[in-house]
Amino acid sequence: MAGQSNNSASTELLAAIVNSSEDAIIGSDLHGHIISWNHAATLLFGHAHDSILGQAFALLFPDGQLPDHLTLIQLLEQNSAIGQFETMGRHADGREIPVSLSISAIRHGQGDSAGKIFGLALSARDFSNGYKLAARLAQSERHFRQVVNAAPNAMVLIDQAGVIEMINDRGEKIFGYPRAELVGQPFDILVPARFRGQHAEQLDQPAPTVYALRKDGTEFPVEVSLNPIDTSDGVKVLSAIVDISERQHFIDELSRRNQELKDFAYVASHDLKAPLRGVSQLATWITEDLAGQIKEETREHLHLLRVRITRMEKLLEDLLLYFRADQLGGNIVTVDFAELVRDVFDLCCSDASFDLELQGNFPKAATHRVALELVLRNLISNAIKHHDKRSGHIIVRSISSSDEEHYIFEVADDGAGIPPEHRERVFAMFQTLRPRDEVEGSGMGLAVIRKTIESLGGHISLAANEPRGAVFRFSWPKVAGEII
Repeated sequence: MAGQSNNSASTELLAAIVNSSEDAIIGSDLHGHIISWNHAATLLFGHAHDSILGQAFALLFPDGQLPDHLTLIQLLEQNSAIGQFETMGRHADGREIPVSLSISAIRHGQGDSAGKIFGLALSARDFSNGYKLAARLAQSERHFRQVVNAAPNAMVLIDQAGVIEMINDRGEKIFGYPRAELVGQPFDILVPARFRGQHAEQLDQPAPTVYALRKDGTEFPVEVSLNPIDTSDGVKVLSAIVDISERQHFIDELSRRNQELKDFAYVASHDLKAPLRGVSQLATWITEDLAGQIKEETREHLHLLRVRITRMEKLLEDLLLYFRADQLGGNIVTVDFAELVRDVFDLCCSDASFDLELQGNFPKAATHRVALELVLRNLISNAIKHHDKRSGHIIVRSISSSDEEHYIFEVADDGAGIPPEHRERVFAMFQTLRPRDEVEGSGMGLAVIRKTIESLGGHISLAANEPRGAVFRFSWPKVAGEII
């Protein structure tokens, strides 16, 4: 009696444990009929305990989702359980529900004494959240592939072994391969033989033009970026490839045209100077030959002729200088910047009508002396030449800056200044704010300055001085070199 009581208590305890489980636990006999059903199964599938007992468990799943009970028994005779897998169940109201399911055999005895199968145990869990997540991931992957396929550049997805997993329509077009011929092939198939083995490290680095290889064997210049992507299968690389053949053609053509323009400016500067000097000489001879015989008005006209010939020569010189401005860096030598400023000022101002003030700590360092002297000479001479008074004060400042690659300088004057609406215009070619008969100049000086500074990686700007005048601020590159 005590043994029966213990067995009954164990059975009741086991039933209570099964019924309290959060997983739906369903038992069936060898005919596939349900013989046990816990509370979680009612919550998941919607069937009441009493109404489902004796029914075939196959009604809990849509057709085709599970093998029949005989096939399951055969599988379980070879294995103790069919591990967790995802499938679709059917609720009592007819809708399909995603479930995570495992199936195991119910046998007589336990362990080594386990006997024949006398039933099946199905353990099911609601997989709705996981199913939604999987659906969202699948949708995200579809969107990703749609975006990649619609990209205007060639896009190639490469796995860790360097094998192509995906290529978009643009990639098919520029490489000349159908997609089926590329997927599964090594990425090297798109790279000329001389670059293979090194492209992974070098393709997306700032370097000489990289070349890709079409199916027909022709090479073409490309820009490539490599972007690592974390996936469930590990890190993959999405490569964006831009065909720059047309751009390279335009760059080459532009370079050729620029060279032709420079050559023209050089030839024009030299070939036009000679006849201009001849005309100037003729004007001088006429003045000398007719000394005392020509009217004062005629003499003034001849003088204006020589002045304008001189202006034309200066214009030709400045025009040539402008086209050579990006080549004016010259040799790098050690320069005392403060001493250079004083020398340039003395050259531009031969009398004591203007005075110079230096502010700040001027460096003594290696630099492009020729180009720096050109910039300072133009800025200081402009401050003197365009001043509205016969005397003035010029300040050159060296300004401390957190920029580790450039020095900052200012050239300020106390002249009439430049109105805000003209501060950008003055840097254009052939621009002067006063008539050339009032102030001689070609209108090229500031254009040459800007081009020279920008060609060396600097920048120049113009602002008002206080209380009057103008301030030109420019950055000047620091270069490597030892101070002598």
